[in-house]
Amino acid sequence: MKKFLMLLLAMVLFVGCQKPASKQKVEEEPEDDTVSFVAVGDNLMHQKLLDEAKSENGYDFSPYYTHMKPFIEKADLAFVNQETILGGGKASGYPYFNTPDEMAGNLHDVGFDVVNGATNHALDQGYDGVQHSIEVFRKYQDMTYIGLYESQEERDTIQVVEKDGIRIAFLAYNQMINSTEDYPSYCINTFNEEQIKKDVENAQEISDIVIVSCHWGVEGDTEPQPFQKKYAKYLADLGVDMIIGTHTHTLQPVEWIEGKDGHKTLVAYSLGNFVSGMLEEETQLEGMLSCDFRKEGNECLIENVVLTPLMNHYEAGDSHNVYDTRKNFTVYRLKDYTEELAKKHALQGYDGITISIDKMKKKVKERVAEDIQIDM
Repeated sequence: MKKFLMLLLAMVLFVGCQKPASKQKVEEEPEDDTVSFVAVGDNLMHQKLLDEAKSENGYDFSPYYTHMKPFIEKADLAFVNQETILGGGKASGYPYFNTPDEMAGNLHDVGFDVVNGATNHALDQGYDGVQHSIEVFRKYQDMTYIGLYESQEERDTIQVVEKDGIRIAFLAYNQMINSTEDYPSYCINTFNEEQIKKDVENAQEISDIVIVSCHWGVEGDTEPQPFQKKYAKYLADLGVDMIIGTHTHTLQPVEWIEGKDGHKTLVAYSLGNFVSGMLEEETQLEGMLSCDFRKEGNECLIENVVLTPLMNHYEAGDSHNVYDTRKNFTVYRLKDYTEELAKKHALQGYDGITISIDKMKKKVKERVAEDIQIDM
């Protein structure tokens, strides 16, 4: 009898310690209504980068992104400008670029979700190259390739990526094309105000955030040209939420600008390069723009805006002739870049160049607005 009573008491205590099912439901974490976003600049595959990535098994570009992968894949949504077309056939560098198909898989593995193809090098391999590049990226169903199209219907379809209930629309426009060959007008967008207005309005109807990729400006300039400022203001007046500038291969100002009705648009006139083999000091300094998109009722806010400066790094080859031999291409956050690495940079002392971390930090402070956080 005593054993029975003790067993009964234990059962009562056990049941009493259990939380009712309804209580457990109440304590579940609410659904996340914030999407983290990062964007980087021009992924530019010069011949030296092609040579280093090549092996008997094909091409592997992944070592170039080793130091940046943790920050790219951590974001809910990541953008990169693929400056050079994946045109099929024999790979080539400057002036008519042709990047191997393996690049798409490498970008996917790094964690990129949105890839811009609308650049001045888009038609380096003709319209056939455009079609090839589209087909290569189409194999990765969880990536969105923007800015190049195979039909008028594709061009007119607004590309929207949905993450955690937030719909982000991507548009892309290009100021110049290197090729003089004929190509269908629908395959790449130019800066046509009437078309841009129509596209933005259509995008706003089906999305919470509108991001516009603008391939514009003058290579090597560190300040935006009147063309860039004109269209940045035009897009802000239309109510675009963010502009990601590409093409100049340099870090240009990052700021908020005000459009009609007080609407604020975040503008990065140029984030510079991502990975490249360029030989100018300014082309080594780059930026990674990050922020959060947060939904609040019917409104979507851009919060926690941060510009993280990056350094493109490569070293001299055995001949110590920087023009002829470059190796060990990679990218670091400036905050992780050391004086020891700076001394190893192939441009250290080349053509009067001094790679200085303090100098790079000064450039960043001069180009990033005071109300935008800098992580360096």
